[in-house]
Amino acid sequence: MTYIRRLALKISDTVVDYASPGCKEWAEALAREVTFVEGDWAALGWALGSARVLFHYRQAPIRSFADLSSAAQKFAEAKLNNPNVAWIATFGWLFFYAVRFFGARNWPERTGCSLAALGFLYFGIFVLIDYRLKVPPSDDIITLIQFYRAALERMHRSSGWSTVSVATLLLGQMLAQRGGFRTHPYWDAVYGLIWVGAVLLFLLVRRINRRRLEQVDVLLAEKA
Repeated sequence: MTYIRRLALKISDTVVDYASPGCKEWAEALAREVTFVEGDWAALGWALGSARVLFHYRQAPIRSFADLSSAAQKFAEAKLNNPNVAWIATFGWLFFYAVRFFGARNWPERTGCSLAALGFLYFGIFVLIDYRLKVPPSDDIITLIQFYRAALERMHRSSGWSTVSVATLLLGQMLAQRGGFRTHPYWDAVYGLIWVGAVLLFLLVRRINRRRLEQVDVLLAEKA
């Protein structure tokens, strides 16, 4: 086997290793095909083309009630093992911008501090409510699945408000800069990129949660 062919196989195996759970089968199918491609350079081109799988994120599909039970248990374990100190950091930033408000030099800075504080307040409340939710016992599968479904539905419903809150927060941080946002063009560009990335992320999460909710509802209806 030539070096080029080994490199193609290595790239394909790497794609399989790093593919998201829902794309594993797709990556594995592409990896199997590379061994049948005629020509070493053609095989290398195929392997490099299979890297597009890494740009797609899909959760592992829920095809059976056993898959649903496993997903619910993993979600509950993640909640129990997560120290969830995010709400402390969120309220810390809220306090920071509340203090900055009284030290602002002009109305754009005060407006910015107010908007940033409102954005952090929303996320702080959301994270705190999520932190205080009680995870049901792991041996009660039905209750655990209902807890998992409620969390998915809550995240799906809140995705729109989360997008608005991110926009409010980032706009506030831009305005709250000393000297005004026009004096910091590079930071403004960074905030703009973060906002675009956040919107795309929320849209992706919303679509994933909607698809997962549909799968959960179908399996629960079959079980009933």
